[in-house]
Amino acid sequence: MFSSQYFADGKRYFAMRLLCKPLLYRWFANKAGKIKDSKTFSFPKSLQDHEKTVFFMPEDKKIAKIIIDELPEESFKSILFIAHGDLEIFLAKKKAIASYYTDKGCRYGESIFEKLEYQVKTYAPVACVYLGPYKPQFLYLALVSGAALRVGFDCVREYPFLNISLHTLKTISPARMMARYFSKDNE
Repeated sequence: MFSSQYFADGKRYFAMRLLCKPLLYRWFANKAGKIKDSKTFSFPKSLQDHEKTVFFMPEDKKIAKIIIDELPEESFKSILFIAHGDLEIFLAKKKAIASYYTDKGCRYGESIFEKLEYQVKTYAPVACVYLGPYKPQFLYLALVSGAALRVGFDCVREYPFLNISLHTLKTISPARMMARYFSKDNE
């Protein structure tokens, strides 16, 4: 039996390993349940006002370091970071609130993933930030978080998981651009 990057090992999720990407997305969307009527939000004001936010950190350490260095200090009090265990040192230096996962533990059906799902739901964020790469199980977490604002870059295909798609600029990286949305100086 081959291993999956999206689902836990075992017979229970074997059939899901064979799904193509559109069917995989549909499965996760159905698993998330009916989408409630969208609440109103103000972008980027929700981020600038440091409302509760879940931030799915990219696994690339260079990109993660840019985000962490660029975010205003006061924003760390209202962000729950979902990050790979390799980023623990970066986030600990900033005394950030974070939940960590491993490559094997981030698969749907694993106990670590269930813990992440519980934490994201109970945190009750107003916003989710997801810079990618887009993994269906994390898109699922963004949707079930209940956040009205779920933002990513060039993510039109990721709807309904993400509902705001920003476009990258040639002059600034997505990491720097997103970090600057958290600053009131850039209104």
